[in-house]
Amino acid sequence: MTAAAGPAAEMESVGQASEGDAGFRGRLTKILRVAYLVALLTACLALAVARRDEILELIEGTRLVMVAAALVATLALIPLGARIWATGLRMLGHPTPISLIMISTCRALPARYVPVGLSFTIARVALLRAAGTPLGRLTATAGLEMAIAVAVTLGFGTALLAASGALPGGLAWTAAALIATGVGASPAVGGKALSWIAARRGVTVAMTWSGYLRLLAASSVYWIVASTTFVLYLRAFPVADIYPNAQIAGAFMVAWAVGFLTVFAPQGFGVAELSLLALLPNDNAEGLAIAVVFGGYRLVQLARDMIAAATAEIISTRRARRGSAPSG
Repeated sequence: MTAAAGPAAEMESVGQASEGDAGFRGRLTKILRVAYLVALLTACLALAVARRDEILELIEGTRLVMVAAALVATLALIPLGARIWATGLRMLGHPTPISLIMISTCRALPARYVPVGLSFTIARVALLRAAGTPLGRLTATAGLEMAIAVAVTLGFGTALLAASGALPGGLAWTAAALIATGVGASPAVGGKALSWIAARRGVTVAMTWSGYLRLLAASSVYWIVASTTFVLYLRAFPVADIYPNAQIAGAFMVAWAVGFLTVFAPQGFGVAELSLLALLPNDNAEGLAIAVVFGGYRLVQLARDMIAAATAEIISTRRARRGSAPSG
């Protein structure tokens, strides 16, 4: 009996140690993210003061109509993002009304500004779970969305940059990106990878060409519109007139993917802007000042998020009141 208890106790202690290590890594990651954001915001404020004249010169003559158009266009991303989740949940065997997903998405938007990883995704999962959607299918859908988003943005972004002449090799890069996207879109490659992601979350996915291609198409439409909103925003500034639309859209997609894959930067803040600076060089203006102009798109997104979140909360409150009112 003592001999049998020994290995069991040892395994339990190892499990507790692993959980302790995971908790320590989580706390350390959170501290590093907060420290990164504090340092980044401090640097941005110092830059705004030190390079005030250069920044004011860049934003002189701003076409406010284009900024407003970008804000309106970002609102279209909410139903398009909800369509991705609706498609994924349907493929996983749990059809969910897109209206419910949209309301939950809007209510979760403020979580984007919490300095921890995947805060927006976690908030959206929590809201949809509270509405009755199984947790396993929600986490699998979140994994599917992120995996496909990285593939789409890197594939399309590289192709657009190559087509605009921003990459050496020209059409060779475009062909390589399209081939990689085509291979990744096959159930034999991408389908198996996504099934593995879902299996890790306790969900069995029967991946088919039709279901996977619908998910891929929904993600592609989302990122095409997302890159278009950034083009509209950047067209507001005369300093961006030297860039072709394809280069701006391609740079936006690649920069987003780089920012997403940089785990210490919540929402890719700072990393995406510096990536844009590398992909959209400008000999006529100071680089760091241009990075501030790129970063201004975050303010457009912030305005969209606050409008959408406030609207969703009003709708949810009214629905809850109607639901609790006596029927007789």
